[in-house]
Amino acid sequence: MDLPELQEKVPPPEATEPETEAAAPGESPAGWLASRGRRFQLVLFGTAGCLLLAGIALGIWGAVGLYQEKKAAQAREKAAQAMVEAVPRIVFRDFSVPLQDGNGYRVLLISFVAEMGNKRKQADLNSNAGVRRQVLNAIRMRGADLVTSAEERELLKQDLVVLINQILGEGAVTNVYLTDFTLI
Repeated sequence: MDLPELQEKVPPPEATEPETEAAAPGESPAGWLASRGRRFQLVLFGTAGCLLLAGIALGIWGAVGLYQEKKAAQAREKAAQAMVEAVPRIVFRDFSVPLQDGNGYRVLLISFVAEMGNKRKQADLNSNAGVRRQVLNAIRMRGADLVTSAEERELLKQDLVVLINQILGEGAVTNVYLTDFTLI
């Protein structure tokens, strides 16, 4: 089916944009900024420049602050490391202690660190069978209650301090820290 052709003529659209006249020689084109006075333009550009300089200054200040904080953190880490190295310690590793628990045995895996007093240096006692046997007996005396009771763990620490001081001499060990404590 063919549609019949329309014989109407459509008028061309009128120009919707206002025609601007070209600026006369020597005059600046009329724009938002150009229509403002010179004083306004100076204030506007001065404010933008001040904001730009303030942003740059804040960025530099933040970068210097981060650098100083990083440097202070490194100094604190060095001081902490020096303090750790200043206090000699003996590390006792991998004690496997069978503990009787109700109707069977459970195995306690324990490691601890003994902090030495008076800046005293001591050789590693992990390979000394006599010391290991005495430590195992001290742990066995506390029994399976070590797992459930914090008071029993504190008593074990005190027992270990006394025991190691008996072996090395009075005042040799000031404190004991339990590092690994696992009941299987």
